[in-house]
Amino acid sequence: MPDDDSSRFLTELQQEFGKPETMDRLFQTVLPHLEAGKKTLVYILAQVERIGHAAMEPLFLKTLYAAKYDRIVIVTGKGSGAGYNPFILKCIGPEFVVVETDDKILPLLGFLDNAIHDLQLFDLCLASPQRLIREYGRYVVSGGDIRFFELPASIEKSGNEFLKLVGKPDGAPFILLHVREPSYLPEKTFHRFRCADVGAYTAAIQEFVSAGFWVFRIGDSQSTPLEGYSHEVVDIVRHEAYSKELDVFLAARCAFGFNYASGPEALLRAFGRTAATVNLHFELLRLPLRSDVLLFKHYADMESGKVLTYPEILDRDVPAITLGNKLAEAGIEIRQNSPDELRDVARLMINWHSGTQERLSVDPEKLERFRALGRTYEVSLKEDAEKRLENHDFYAYAHDFGVPAPSVLAREGYLDRP
Repeated sequence: MPDDDSSRFLTELQQEFGKPETMDRLFQTVLPHLEAGKKTLVYILAQVERIGHAAMEPLFLKTLYAAKYDRIVIVTGKGSGAGYNPFILKCIGPEFVVVETDDKILPLLGFLDNAIHDLQLFDLCLASPQRLIREYGRYVVSGGDIRFFELPASIEKSGNEFLKLVGKPDGAPFILLHVREPSYLPEKTFHRFRCADVGAYTAAIQEFVSAGFWVFRIGDSQSTPLEGYSHEVVDIVRHEAYSKELDVFLAARCAFGFNYASGPEALLRAFGRTAATVNLHFELLRLPLRSDVLLFKHYADMESGKVLTYPEILDRDVPAITLGNKLAEAGIEIRQNSPDELRDVARLMINWHSGTQERLSVDPEKLERFRALGRTYEVSLKEDAEKRLENHDFYAYAHDFGVPAPSVLAREGYLDRP
């Protein structure tokens, strides 16, 4: 959604939705893709050019509605730009039909929250990404099963050919590495706090290689090159045989991911692949898999320099702050994970994959305290009328979405209230 004046934007969009000519264009777009006797849901994907949304929203739709409808039609705009990957929507499953449109207004309707409308010929689901995420979260917490993506044979074939081309031996495991750097969307300085220094990952990468893993790093073409590593470390965006379908293949077939909470992580999750998510910031509506390992960044008070405990982070409502400039206004500094922290989580994942260590072997008492603090915070979100209106009345870490890395729970006084 546009970052400025979103309230006015939504008001104008609601007015567009109410116009007969807008609905007529929507019907004309959808009608050729309906089949008699098939119960159909139509969903509008507003941000197909963002890899995270292109993977995340169809996964949530598939999980929530595929059992209730014979067909799900996704209406979206023509994708372009650094974050657009046309191969993602080829993996969502045979129950989906994707319809691209040149219409400038129809894709934007995906930002509206108007629930599900019975339009006789089809049901129209107008749900913002925030609402869809929240409803998916509640569904999973209630015990609902996740319906994952399916890798097409054509992408599987291309991916395996690439693995042979780079010389990866059959049977050698590989991981998917992603580090978001400031070079990605540099104009969005308010997202700079989400970035990390790939140089700090050297020890972790070397741990993987020493343990027999290949490392495939995905990202944007402006990212810092990975230099000085052995041939088992492949910067695929710089490889002459690179295609964006490789991002999809590697996410679907990796042993696990070693990534950050940026777009590609949603692709891993869509295929049900476990990940160690490092340099992670707190946010309300990020919903990792139950098996994911979470290494959070360090938060500090800008004035005193004091590192904040988890209760202090929640007391300041930090997970609800999504922009770097707003964090600065709140007096919050975010510090990256150290090379040692990253290396230790790499070792944890290696030992889990080899079967020599239980990945989730954390102190159960501390884990319960962590989640109990989250549950108390979630109650405050539900009591906030504005947050309820914005679909921000759900907190993933009040529930079993991922497990903090042992080193997080072992931070001195981290779970204590000063």
